[in-house]
Amino acid sequence: MNKRSIARLGAIAVAGVVITALTACGASTDEPGGNAGNAGGTVTYLGVAGQWEGTDPATVYYGNEIASLRRLVYRGLTALPITDDPNPVPVADLATDTGTSDDGGLTWTFTIKDDVKWEDGSPITGEDFIYGLSRSFDETLVNGTGVGVTYLSSYAPSVVDAGYTGPFTSSDDAKAVFDEHFFADGQTVTYKFDNAWGDFPSAAAGLFTTDPYQASFDDGSTLWEINSNGPYMMEEDEFDGALGATFVRNPEYDAATDSTDLREALPDQFTFEFVADSDVLFQRLVADAGDDKTAFADANIPATFYSQVETGAIAERTLKSTSPYTRFLFINSLTVTDPDVRRALAVALNKEGMIQAYGGENYGEPSSSIVSKAVSGFEPNPAFADDNPAGDPDAAKELLGGATPEITVAYAISPTNEKLIPVIQQSFEAAGFIVKPLGIAADAVPGYYGQMGAKDKNGQKVDVFLGGWAADWPAMSTVVVPILRSNPADAESGVGFNYGFYSNPEVDALIEEGLAATDPAEGASLFAQADAIAGADGAYIPVVQQNNYFLYGSKIGGFLPDVASSFYPDFGSIYVLPDSE
Repeated sequence: MNKRSIARLGAIAVAGVVITALTACGASTDEPGGNAGNAGGTVTYLGVAGQWEGTDPATVYYGNEIASLRRLVYRGLTALPITDDPNPVPVADLATDTGTSDDGGLTWTFTIKDDVKWEDGSPITGEDFIYGLSRSFDETLVNGTGVGVTYLSSYAPSVVDAGYTGPFTSSDDAKAVFDEHFFADGQTVTYKFDNAWGDFPSAAAGLFTTDPYQASFDDGSTLWEINSNGPYMMEEDEFDGALGATFVRNPEYDAATDSTDLREALPDQFTFEFVADSDVLFQRLVADAGDDKTAFADANIPATFYSQVETGAIAERTLKSTSPYTRFLFINSLTVTDPDVRRALAVALNKEGMIQAYGGENYGEPSSSIVSKAVSGFEPNPAFADDNPAGDPDAAKELLGGATPEITVAYAISPTNEKLIPVIQQSFEAAGFIVKPLGIAADAVPGYYGQMGAKDKNGQKVDVFLGGWAADWPAMSTVVVPILRSNPADAESGVGFNYGFYSNPEVDALIEEGLAATDPAEGASLFAQADAIAGADGAYIPVVQQNNYFLYGSKIGGFLPDVASSFYPDFGSIYVLPDSE
């Protein structure tokens, strides 16, 4: 989910999610929810230094950040429960219910619970929710992710068009437009959208865009600060993106206002410890010594460790599940304009070879869409149904009709991508393409996605480039819309994640119908139709449906990747096993 490579309905069920069964030789999960585990102890979360981008709720976007902070410190209007059910329904969190809409999703009303507090003991008010939402319009606060504006501009475009840029920099006129749309009356909070947002309760559960924020805490330097309203609070003044932080119990948290379906909150402490690289991390988890017995990670086991974790007792500490992430190749529609050439690229690609370069079957399987199987409403894209996953250069040659197009394939330079590029190059060259690889250095300015997002690709000829995505909440709209909806005519950079500048009026019309649909099944069907047309049109080439492949310490219980956590480990269920187990 890049950030989006890069990253998740109230009365509306998340219907039709398809996941691979969670597989482990010895699963550590008891029945999810309901305090089935052991209270007490310290759990250590191991991560890699420098991968987090902030802890301010307006900034947080990565799935693993949301998975942890939603359970520990940041409660929202709604949340998805801890469950291995592939079709979870959002439940009330700080709100008394999952919201009310009497006009088909144009207006949503929530009532905030009494007796919910910030870590300083102050009550959480309806105004805190409006202030938190206002910050999501401020791109300086969201640290470049644009996550708030990405969706709010779709459903409340008049606020964005009025020039509203958050609580600090907006004009009085722009603030007046914001206030007409979003307001609180005591503990009742109202959201008035320009366009119907049928799955708004799911969006509120999946992102922090609508979370409350205490105005008195907003001192202008909040990127790494945390003001908790959850069961834990940060011991330090700031989260350290290089080292981590310690989370201890929050004395102002009242479990009676919460549910163990959302937060079992069993450990006394969570320690976030960041290490230099993933090799160090997995060396420690494999060794399973000392405090690392109660440690876990949300990083995928590297291929270099497969031989160590797939046999013996250690295999009982591994778990594999479907990931919300897919990997694909963008096709630049501005430079590759012939549909037959775009189709030839898709037919020629050796997906199986790419998967081996990624790490083999543990990493994932050939995909048929930009949409993950873990997303509600997923349908295989029929445009790619008959493609040979090993590539078919002869069929591609036939599509090219003897032509030998020159194409440039761009990628971010990394050890993994350096293995992928030869596979891609050989696939395309076998079909008759003349291929020029273009590597973008890790320290390039702009970065890889900054250059690929630009309409002119930073002044370079780029025809095909690597990309990836995960749904922001488990709905088709959070994949199809940002990747396939046409960019504005005057856009110099891709909006959402449409970095291939794909544009098709028929696809756009289906997207708009899907966004207006109040029945989630109808919306999902419309988005699937849009995806099918775009696939047949050569908007992208699907490559991999990723897996998650995790390793955890021998004294970790309740280890459950689920829908609520974007199939990262759910912090809400984890606990320390007693010594007898």
